[in-house]
Amino acid sequence: MSPPPSLSTVEIDYLSDNAVLFSYNQPKISNAFTVQQYHDLREALLWALAEPKINVVVQYAQHLGLVPRSDTDGKVLQSPDEGGPTIEQEIEAGGKLGEVLQGYPKVLIAAVHGAAIGWGCTQLSNFDLVYAHPQAFFHTPFMSLGFVPEGQSSYTFPKVMGKQHANRLLLGSERVSAPEMYVSGLVTQVIGDSGDSREAFVEKVGEIAKRIGGFSGESLRMCKALANRPVTLAEQREAGMREGTDLKVRLNSPETKAMMAAFANKSKSKDKSKL
Repeated sequence: MSPPPSLSTVEIDYLSDNAVLFSYNQPKISNAFTVQQYHDLREALLWALAEPKINVVVQYAQHLGLVPRSDTDGKVLQSPDEGGPTIEQEIEAGGKLGEVLQGYPKVLIAAVHGAAIGWGCTQLSNFDLVYAHPQAFFHTPFMSLGFVPEGQSSYTFPKVMGKQHANRLLLGSERVSAPEMYVSGLVTQVIGDSGDSREAFVEKVGEIAKRIGGFSGESLRMCKALANRPVTLAEQREAGMREGTDLKVRLNSPETKAMMAAFANKSKSKDKSKL
């Protein structure tokens, strides 16, 4: 086994000879995705792809979401006007990662312990198995922030969950619990008890990953190739391109910039009230 790459936002650990764990490592910003994290996760996935013994990749974060900029949170929901990355840079970085995730030939498992918000939720459609802690929740606040769907969710969510369930997230911007997402079909299984620690939860998901990792790698890849039909992947990628075009329009609009600023200011006020 070769040593994994050293990355600033993603930690990589071997679970077994055939399974690895990627842990997002930006706790100060609730593991909200930054441009650097898009790049790091892509590099980690390409490394695992080149390792012949690795059959399963588990991605885990205690929280995975979208948070506003503050003095300690870094620049996440920060517009280019405030010194953040440009919309084009964000979309390009997300698109390059999406190209690797979509149709990834090895088994992808998501372990959701806390909040899966924004891209942290929409990316889950690319995973083969999604396991959630009983207290986990899922939220895509696109409408409440003046965005449009991203991460190909305008295509994958209705396909996986059906239009009515998908629109609780896409149109309603509702916070949806793990048991509800299991019923909707995006979550494979709700694992463990509400009181389980993150370590206990990850251990349970890790046991599943190690078991699957012990199967024939060729058999697993052939199974995924049969399920990931080229027509489906092409439709998904086309949806992502349409979303990118509309996101540029919305994220450059004065209305959306004002809504983002209001959201950030509201969050800062909540933080001060806790002091």
